[in-house]
Amino acid sequence: MSLLKFKRNQKARSFLFFLLLAALIWFLTKFSKPLVAEYRLNLEYINMPKQTLVSSQAPDELLITVNANGFKLLREFFRDKTLVLDLSAGRAIDDNRIRFNQDQLLAFCYRKIPSAEVISVELKELIIPVDQMAAKTIQVVFQGEVSLVQGFKIIDRAEIQPTEITIYGPSQLIDSISSVNTVYTRLNNLRSDLAQSIALEPLWSNKLSRSQDSVLWSARVLEFTQKQIELPVELINVPRGRRVQIFPETMRLSVEIPVSEYAQYDKSNFRIVCDYNERISEDSFMIPRLSNLPDGVYKPELSHKKVDYVEFTK
Repeated sequence: MSLLKFKRNQKARSFLFFLLLAALIWFLTKFSKPLVAEYRLNLEYINMPKQTLVSSQAPDELLITVNANGFKLLREFFRDKTLVLDLSAGRAIDDNRIRFNQDQLLAFCYRKIPSAEVISVELKELIIPVDQMAAKTIQVVFQGEVSLVQGFKIIDRAEIQPTEITIYGPSQLIDSISSVNTVYTRLNNLRSDLAQSIALEPLWSNKLSRSQDSVLWSARVLEFTQKQIELPVELINVPRGRRVQIFPETMRLSVEIPVSEYAQYDKSNFRIVCDYNERISEDSFMIPRLSNLPDGVYKPELSHKKVDYVEFTK
């Protein structure tokens, strides 16, 4: 029994070997000859005219017939089937349509499948409808965190340039858009002037476009220190015939100023006044205020919140 089984297995293996050999010979013979095949290419459009987008009604496939060696066709079968059409190469029929004739389509197909002969395309011409886009100006909003080394400050405020951009798209999409954020950005431990390009958040629809994809964030940063200046308190608007004695007559003013400009500020740059017309007569005091504070000086603080007074009649 074992001998009979062995002979049967040997015959089966021989049969399979010759069957595979015959299949291989047929495959090589078949695919070494020129063959005709059809491919369905997915259409992708680039370089749309300004302020336009391809309509949703535009064709998204193109059927072509090619002739080539079977092995080349087999290789092409596994390659990407996307045909990119440059709309700037087409002819504008009007504001809403772009035309490609058959010769142009064949040229695009030849570039896509250079190893095969393109016999024909299913269309005599390809008409691509395009939609005109509306435009809208929207605000740019910085989204992120800014921190400075201790003792440093941003002068005035940080700036974004431009503060507005133009967005393009179908009216029904852009009507609800009023602003665009920058990508979340951390600017840490600043101690010097900075100008940095920051990208805007991606558009949420491929039907939208915009005038630019980034903005410039900039700030002037200086090191500050505290300075204290002793100043006289000036009394104003005292009526004739009255003498007023105030307490205290001088105050200490504390301010933060740039380190580089420390020597430029003294008592001549500041003035503290008390207005007799604004006195609180029931409690006999007045509120001091700074009537002169130069630009670039921060956090002014007086050593006293009020000034007491005694009034005499001359």
